[in-house]
Amino acid sequence: MPPYLKAPIFNGKDFCTSHTDTYPAIDPATKSNHAGHYVLITGASKGVGKATAISFAKAGAAGIALAARSSFGDLSSEILAAAKAANKPAPKILELHMDVMSYASVEAGAKTIEKEFGKLDILINNAGFLGPFEEIADSDIDKWWMNYEVNLRGVYWVSKAVLPLMLKGGEKTVVNVSSAGAHGVGTGASGYSGSKYALLRFTEFLMVEYAEQGLLAYSVHPCGAATELGLGMPERMYFVFTDTLEIASDTMVFLTAEKRDWLAGRYVSCPWDMPEFLSREKEIVDGDKLKMRMVW
Repeated sequence: MPPYLKAPIFNGKDFCTSHTDTYPAIDPATKSNHAGHYVLITGASKGVGKATAISFAKAGAAGIALAARSSFGDLSSEILAAAKAANKPAPKILELHMDVMSYASVEAGAKTIEKEFGKLDILINNAGFLGPFEEIADSDIDKWWMNYEVNLRGVYWVSKAVLPLMLKGGEKTVVNVSSAGAHGVGTGASGYSGSKYALLRFTEFLMVEYAEQGLLAYSVHPCGAATELGLGMPERMYFVFTDTLEIASDTMVFLTAEKRDWLAGRYVSCPWDMPEFLSREKEIVDGDKLKMRMVW
């Protein structure tokens, strides 16, 4: 039979004007107010997670829980310095050595947050894994499945553990870090892209089950940056590394500073120009856009 036509990458890149670096409209120090907010960031020791913690500090977050398997190094000091430079109060910082592959570890972290913070306003499910790009028959079965264990089950476990606390009050906002790769079908990416696609649907299930209790959940594509995870892709894909980490971190901090219920269950690309994106609310809601649907 002829070669199968691969699905084009309709990832919404051109839905709005896109940026490659942060810009004044999303400056966390001046455009986002997180006073009184307590946030949990998974995968917080490096890359997008680390940058997001620093951006929340610039926006005046009251408490920042850092969750990761690896060492945090001097991150707490960097967070405090960022808050001071932005003339914001020093946040309370929790360093949680949490492994999203272990529910006992996740549950222990959730209990620590409840004890130390007493509330949780915002969850950034950022921890992720990208296995080798290998064709299915040649793939390593453990590394292929780990894409789902971290990118989907890990998000499920963290969400399950902290939802009871979140639903007691506060902003009740969940941001799941997916990827533009969720929208593509390419050789070798079945594990990673498939898991990130499933995460988009999981986000909608959160809304179906908890919207009436005030939860807001949406997914984001963070950025194309040369992170440790991103560099795991084949070199032929390195052309996508055009963005800074701050375009992701500052956008997530900007979006979560105000609860916009119309974002429920939707996909947002962090490089999009936020003023332009927000101006299209009616178009997006009326057309029920930025969700995964069958077209016929």
